[in-house]
Amino acid sequence: MIVVGGGPAGLSAALQLGRSLRDVLVCDDGEPRNGPADEAHGYLTRDGIAPTALRRLGREEVAEYGGEFRDARVTDVTEDDFGFAVTLDTGETVVSEKVVVATGVRDVLPETDGFEALWGNGVYHCPYCHGYEVRDEPLGVLIRDEHPHLPDYAKLIYNLSRDLVVFTDGQDVLDAETRSMFTERGITIEDEPITGLDGSEDGLESVSLADGRDVARRALFYPPPMEQHSELPDRFGLDVNQMGVVETTQSQHGFGLTAVPGLFVTGDASSGYPASIASAVADGSVVGATVNMELSKEAFEDVSGTAKVDPSE
Repeated sequence: MIVVGGGPAGLSAALQLGRSLRDVLVCDDGEPRNGPADEAHGYLTRDGIAPTALRRLGREEVAEYGGEFRDARVTDVTEDDFGFAVTLDTGETVVSEKVVVATGVRDVLPETDGFEALWGNGVYHCPYCHGYEVRDEPLGVLIRDEHPHLPDYAKLIYNLSRDLVVFTDGQDVLDAETRSMFTERGITIEDEPITGLDGSEDGLESVSLADGRDVARRALFYPPPMEQHSELPDRFGLDVNQMGVVETTQSQHGFGLTAVPGLFVTGDASSGYPASIASAVADGSVVGATVNMELSKEAFEDVSGTAKVDPSE
């Protein structure tokens, strides 16, 4: 079995498969979505753990059940008589009856000066992952498009601190009713374009505006658009929705299903669960169990009594 992606979802799927007596190879390119963050929160028994430490512990557990790893990028996956041929950037090709894609997504950040440098250290996506640590501090929310859920996102941040500024970056994205609702609660709305974010290794310090003002803020929250981290879903023609995730399906036969038989998508890359470490682990677990069920049924119901032979052997 090949699992493409060694984050929480991929490792969770690999663990289930290893415990189900499956040979598992996890291929990972070492570019996790939460790489910029020093700590991960909200995952029971591991709250506050470094993302690197969580992946290390996950690898150790998968290895206990015979799982193997390649620190390599998967450059291509093609269907063949055995199932799939998986090509790595090392030049190696490995075959597998099923493939689990757990490659996650990439956050598309504004090109604003300082934004990328402070991402994960003063500029955040998830209030559940990072909100508690900046509670009651001067906070900001960036609303740059007309997505209908963004005003509700701002309400989540208001729950963390009453000292809140909503930045629109010069865009007309708030209707009159929303503006009134915000101002009535003491939320400041800044409509000036943002020219930069200023901070240090300790995090965000201020938001610079086009009129020359600097608005002191301890943290800025922004849910960016997402795109697939890997080209594999596109190569297989899988449906990617407006949120940037693959539309997977669930049925009585399992989870993480795609239009390509034997190809599964799990974790942040899929529509199965909301994005978080806890959700990714849960999704990976059920997708791993689904893959094992498919393999078990296919072997059990093979009346010929023959098994597929790995052509590389």
